[in-house]
Amino acid sequence: MQRKLIAPLLGLTDLLIALGAFGHSFMGRKTLDAGLAQLSLDPHTHKLIYLVWYFCGGCMLVFGLLVIGSAWRGWRGEQRSLMVAQLIGIFYVLVGVLALAYMREAFWSVFVILGGLTLIFSFILRKTERSAA
Repeated sequence: MQRKLIAPLLGLTDLLIALGAFGHSFMGRKTLDAGLAQLSLDPHTHKLIYLVWYFCGGCMLVFGLLVIGSAWRGWRGEQRSLMVAQLIGIFYVLVGVLALAYMREAFWSVFVILGGLTLIFSFILRKTERSAA
């Protein structure tokens, strides 16, 4: 029973990570455009910044989709697939904590929260599977 509740919560949490890719790539780009407009950059560096920007958005989408798939497999009882969710959760928490300390902007707490929820739900789901076995 717990697996049927926790797996969808894990999937929903990481749907937010996947959707964050669109917020990052398209809505966040306005801030990037404004910041870069104030700088004098050579064309190569300018292009490189946008390339990395969209690469990060793509990574967010892929991470979210990987964990949604992991949640789906966890819901079906495949415990090993939860390692993907746990690694991505650890990465998000780590990046969030380091960014909070370095940038001192509350925005980065979103990474801590989403990564933390991913870790919590994946560990509960994994524990549920072990106790059911």
